[in-house]
Amino acid sequence: MINPLATTRNSTWLSLLMLLLVWQCVDAQQFTEKQGNNNQIPDAAKDIGVDPRLGEFVDPEFSFTDEDNNFVRMGDYFDNKRPIILSFNYSNCPKLCEVQLDLMTDALREIDFEVGKDFQLVSVSIDPKEQLARVRDMRDRFSGLYNRPGSEDSWNFLVSKDPEMVKELAKACGVRYKYVPRQKLYSHPPVFLLLSPKGKIVRYIHGVQYEPVTISRALIEASEGKIGSPINRFTFVTGCFLFDETTGKYSFAAMGLMRLAGLFTMGCLAISILPYWWVKRSRNDKTEIAKKDIDAKSDTDKDNEYKEVFKDEL
Repeated sequence: MINPLATTRNSTWLSLLMLLLVWQCVDAQQFTEKQGNNNQIPDAAKDIGVDPRLGEFVDPEFSFTDEDNNFVRMGDYFDNKRPIILSFNYSNCPKLCEVQLDLMTDALREIDFEVGKDFQLVSVSIDPKEQLARVRDMRDRFSGLYNRPGSEDSWNFLVSKDPEMVKELAKACGVRYKYVPRQKLYSHPPVFLLLSPKGKIVRYIHGVQYEPVTISRALIEASEGKIGSPINRFTFVTGCFLFDETTGKYSFAAMGLMRLAGLFTMGCLAISILPYWWVKRSRNDKTEIAKKDIDAKSDTDKDNEYKEVFKDEL
């Protein structure tokens, strides 16, 4: 016997999934109409990204000024002992740099290795107008968030008044970014680089999702100079963040997420329909068998009744 309550429940879930799928299509269509071409990359997102330079060495002669206004060279961090986690950020970033550095700091708090003792952290500002006071604020904030003894000197924030110096370093690392005059901001990819103690590029960590275990293993490999595959590459490719020229902020790439959500919805729909179809088919088969049994029994009863009525004649 078919359970009406179960059938109603399945139908309700099916309806909700259908509505969600329709909503995704409509929302995607509205987004497409708004943007004009759903395959068109926003101007601010063009020409930014990462061109891997795995195995190449960073020139130690790149020179900068640290947060305390001291002259430093990239080679000063190549001590043949500790690997380096390198990033390109700037203090006036609308949101992405803050999210990127916050989440990496949270991940580093969960591992046994210590900044300064076991590895080094270096962030190079891509803004030639960067102010040392703001850089010191960034150092204090993230070292405070890291909250380990000696962490106040654990993160090195470097600046340069020469934009070509930063661009050349970024180019050597395969990182492409650009200035957006309309918003007076920089569009750049969220990525960390792992350098060996000798300055060799051995790994890229894309996006803003960092697993402590993965970071720990990557540091071990980097300390040995082993070249590893990119981390979170899929997350970055699907577009966690893109620069929105209309708002002047970094936001989720809506179309990419809509496509993923649409695929997820279709998968859920298929998963929901198959059991429902299978159960319904099984119940129909059982009903058909029961009906045949009843018809067979009815025919048998009629035969017996016929025999009883005409037994004398038979």
